Amino acid sequence: MKKAAPPLAFSAIIALLTAGVSTSPAACDAVCRVLSDPLRRGLSGLSSLVPFPLCEVALLVLPTVLPFVLYRAVRDPAFPRRATTAVALFFSLFLVLSVLPARRVPPADPTPPTDAEWIAFAAFLADNANRNAAALSTVSCGGTPSARNTVGELSAAVVARLCEIVPTPTKPTRVKKTLFPRLLSRRGLLGYHATWTGEAVIVPTAPPYTLAFTAAHEAAHQAGVMTEGEASFAAYLALISSSDPALAYAGYAGALDAVLPLLPPDERGELLAALSPRVREDLSLFDAFLPSGAGAAAVEGSNAAVVRLRGGEERRSYDLFPILACRSSQKRDQADPPAIY
Repeated sequence: MKKAAPPLAFSAIIALLTAGVSTSPAACDAVCRVLSDPLRRGLSGLSSLVPFPLCEVALLVLPTVLPFVLYRAVRDPAFPRRATTAVALFFSLFLVLSVLPARRVPPADPTPPTDAEWIAFAAFLADNANRNAAALSTVSCGGTPSARNTVGELSAAVVARLCEIVPTPTKPTRVKKTLFPRLLSRRGLLGYHATWTGEAVIVPTAPPYTLAFTAAHEAAHQAGVMTEGEASFAAYLALISSSDPALAYAGYAGALDAVLPLLPPDERGELLAALSPRVREDLSLFDAFLPSGAGAAAVEGSNAAVVRLRGGEERRSYDLFPILACRSSQKRDQADPPAIY
């Protein structure tokens, strides 16, 4: 136990640091700039050299490695210290890369819109979704195709948009596709960000039109925007500012899907009736993709657990996006983009 004390003490210091600076925006931002952001930049840069998700390869290798680790722990007296060191360093890395940046305090929450403001914003989104959809090539079934033919091309497009439009703590590098699309699709997952490898991963079997928004959302996480609301807002800003109608459509349709449940029932019905058949089909495909019943509860529970672990509030994390998007649309004539951090 004495030999394991140094790495455990290091983890304890990182944990105290993470908890201690979270109440001070200036201190939290300073530690993120000095420690978290350079680490994230290095990790995402290294992982971008590999075309597949390293985090998923690690999950495949783990069942083989774990029995070996247990065997060595029993046979080699020095091995427990090495294992403890590895676990402590991994825990510290998770705190520095995930928990601490998520507690970085962004600008104050805007005032929630009124019903009239929600209706006006939804109409703005619907008009732009219809207009950009009309500029796309026609499809017979299966919804609107992805904004790019391959995940690599899509990654390059959304990363370029984020770097150009959104002032994030660091720069995103690359978006990858999962090795387990069926497994994640069954859970209704569109993508995820692996903090410990710095990877942004999407599920290519999701409704095609959602891939651009999901890729931009996960790339925003990779760039240091850890909370869900701000990451979706960053994706929205990057996509709707594009001159490419496929990317712009993904941004407007993604925001429209988040705003529709917030409308009064009568106005929601009228708005749906005003949407083009193509947009309505895409939204229905997305709703069908999402899990229901016990599956939806499981996904919601796991998402809430991650938010709480990072020290965030569930409402701020998920419900803030449509509020930020609505307020930004009211200021869309301003030259400077809204700040994320």
